[in-house]
Amino acid sequence: VNNFLTGVLWGQEVDGKWEWISNEPSLRKPEAYPNSITYFKYLENQVVKVAIDRKMLREKTGNFVNHEGVRFKPYYDKLIRLLLYNEKTSEKRFHEDEIIEKEKTLETEKEKEDEIEIRPQHQSILYDEALPVNSYRSADGTLYHYILPAFFRLIRYLQRTNREYAIILRTMGDDSINFLQNAQNVLSNQHPNFLFEKLTNVNLNPGRIRRTGKLRKEDEKITLELPNPHDQDELLSIDDEVEISHRLKQFDGIHAIKDDFNYWCDNDYLYSSSKPIWFDPEKDIDVHDILFDDNFRVIDPNDSVVDIRLMNENTQRYKTVSFEHYSQLENVFAVQADLMEILENENYYIEKVEECERNLADLLSNTEILNRMRY
Repeated sequence: VNNFLTGVLWGQEVDGKWEWISNEPSLRKPEAYPNSITYFKYLENQVVKVAIDRKMLREKTGNFVNHEGVRFKPYYDKLIRLLLYNEKTSEKRFHEDEIIEKEKTLETEKEKEDEIEIRPQHQSILYDEALPVNSYRSADGTLYHYILPAFFRLIRYLQRTNREYAIILRTMGDDSINFLQNAQNVLSNQHPNFLFEKLTNVNLNPGRIRRTGKLRKEDEKITLELPNPHDQDELLSIDDEVEISHRLKQFDGIHAIKDDFNYWCDNDYLYSSSKPIWFDPEKDIDVHDILFDDNFRVIDPNDSVVDIRLMNENTQRYKTVSFEHYSQLENVFAVQADLMEILENENYYIEKVEECERNLADLLSNTEILNRMRY
């Protein structure tokens, strides 16, 4: 939550010091301040010189509302409340909340007695208790959703509308296995609030996308690595983009792919070095890729994490769309995910998918704009 807030709060550096412009979170840059940046981008510029520095960045953003962002703590508290996991029986829920409240009171009293502003976080006696399905327990014992309810509502919608679909977690981190295992548990009807009429396949073996070579040069290459279904210790490598696109479009159910963070970082976070998605207007008439990511933006080519690649019919090769067209492709192939809205509106993903479908139909009917993007 802290990390999300740093990416939707805006300001600027004045005489070497950070000054806030935002009074509330917003996905959009303040129109009156064209040179403003998010606090996340400001910290990133200050801290990250090589990929390993991301750890320090996570530490700085992870405690945001207790330090530089204290004025925005009400928004943090609201999001935390919306993330709370409340699927236990009321008796168990009350019992856990009672323990957590007592522990917090004791911790506060100890801080006052010792006159210490910051103490090492005490681990709750609840921490080692078994977790209910699709939950995460913080060190103080509080239970939160692991995968947000809106995600499972989307799957029920896709099933009830008889869609053929695949959902692929595209991450640059190491959260794939936990995501897949939690998804499998819920989709096998182990969660009382989400019961599914149809079984959904969950592939517990993540794939990987590697990017090598120099951007826009002959040696630039994208490679998809997938576990061999006959030997999970062996990877199948595909480095032809047409074949990669075709293979991904053959997926069904739930999957995960780890994208190449180092390549994105080494190229100064340029959008064309980030997470690739592919679209061929001539052949993909029944397929629509939509990538949700809170780091997708259309205001700065060096601050966006989606590489939209369209087929060029003249060369028969995929080509990155020029960033000047990205605003026209927002909510078509990529959506800047809004955590606050996802938590407040459990139909968020459904509504966004429907919006993207309408916008794609409009784009395909406008061949002039589409051709400008492709050639």
